[in-house]
Amino acid sequence: MAEILLVEDEANARKILSLGLELQGHQVIACASPEEAQAHMKAHAFDIVLTDLRMEGRDAGLEVIKLSKKLQPRARVLLLTAYASADTAVTAMKEGAFDYLTKPVSGEELAAAVERALFDAAPPTTETTVERSAERSDEKEMLVGESELMQRVRQRLSRAAKSDFTVLISGESGTGKELAARFVHAHSTRSKKMFVPVHCAAIPEGLFESELFGHRKGSFTGADFDRVGLIESADGGTLFLDEVGEMPLAVQVKLLRVLQERRIRRVGDDAERDVNIRIIAATNRDLDAEVAHGRFREDLFFRLNVVPVHMPPLRQRREDIPQLAKAIVRQWSEGRARIAESCMKRLCELPFMGNVRELENILQRMLALSDTGDLDLQLLAELYSGAQSEPQLSLSSLQHDNHNLDEWMEAIEKQVIDEALAKTGGNITRAAEELGISFRSLRYRLKKLGFARGDE
Repeated sequence: MAEILLVEDEANARKILSLGLELQGHQVIACASPEEAQAHMKAHAFDIVLTDLRMEGRDAGLEVIKLSKKLQPRARVLLLTAYASADTAVTAMKEGAFDYLTKPVSGEELAAAVERALFDAAPPTTETTVERSAERSDEKEMLVGESELMQRVRQRLSRAAKSDFTVLISGESGTGKELAARFVHAHSTRSKKMFVPVHCAAIPEGLFESELFGHRKGSFTGADFDRVGLIESADGGTLFLDEVGEMPLAVQVKLLRVLQERRIRRVGDDAERDVNIRIIAATNRDLDAEVAHGRFREDLFFRLNVVPVHMPPLRQRREDIPQLAKAIVRQWSEGRARIAESCMKRLCELPFMGNVRELENILQRMLALSDTGDLDLQLLAELYSGAQSEPQLSLSSLQHDNHNLDEWMEAIEKQVIDEALAKTGGNITRAAEELGISFRSLRYRLKKLGFARGDE
């Protein structure tokens, strides 16, 4: 458990973040400005300061970082912002921020960042701390759903957990790739050690090496203390590389060496260190295509793609939505809220192109804004623009969303094929019949659109 100061000027975001952190077992004091934060820092000791970057039209988060450095020197500062850029990240790190999270941040991402910050402040050398970390992982490892697709996924993940081979998890954003990785870790011989997630898409290119490998004090401007890298912090456990396709080519070379030799060198250090880790990677990209276009190293792809697992989109397993929705509401309301039957029925009809993450976001917003604690159809319609009618395609909508016609047509084609596969339980022959096209034509479209291969 950590003492956390949350600085966020947007009331709903402040409420949701506070609730999420409290459900993870932390004590949270929330405020809306650097001035309020300063008063709390003078009166109370904190382990972590979580602050938004932009507040009241200025970079107030940098002010909070400076205050924390002066008034809470032992606290680790996590910067939360929707305005991600390498410049702001480097500035924040130079000012003393420990980590940099990009909005919207999921509960899993935030929990992992808090866990890393606590680990950095006080390395887990006692059995109690290690057991507590394992318990947190166990709470998150459950993959909800009894559809045929999810049963097959769990079977493959269970087989992967019995070995120590590298796993590559593919699937659209929001399908639960991190939960799948946690499932493998929790059922492996490494389950009592650390599970360290690395969100590659959220790390600015200039900070990748320091984040992964750590650094020595004085190795660059702003390196005021020795820092353990994410790879080293996973020693004995599992390193999860989320959206590994976003990793710069220069860093891919260094990661390949880690996979081959299980050794690292901190930035500014002369000595190498042995690491005993299992690596699980995840991507929403077609890495075969990335290799073909020279954006991903072929040798690294082969090293990662030892045990491939594909996470199906939510629209291919709609029968799991009621169980998922109930589990999410139970987690975030501690069992106090209920979903009306009419609301649940409508949830099962929505497209959820953002998958489980979109479902969770909608339910969190409903919980935050519900006066009674009950989630009904009216509240859903108010919060979800797609709850009343299907989105209409128009030139203005294309321009507003920065899409072109080809991208829209591809998205529509993918959704129709998704629905046909879901209806036929993944049977390509029957899906082709439903769509009125040949088996060969459907196989071609599946490959073109980046769907999983037949055995997935």
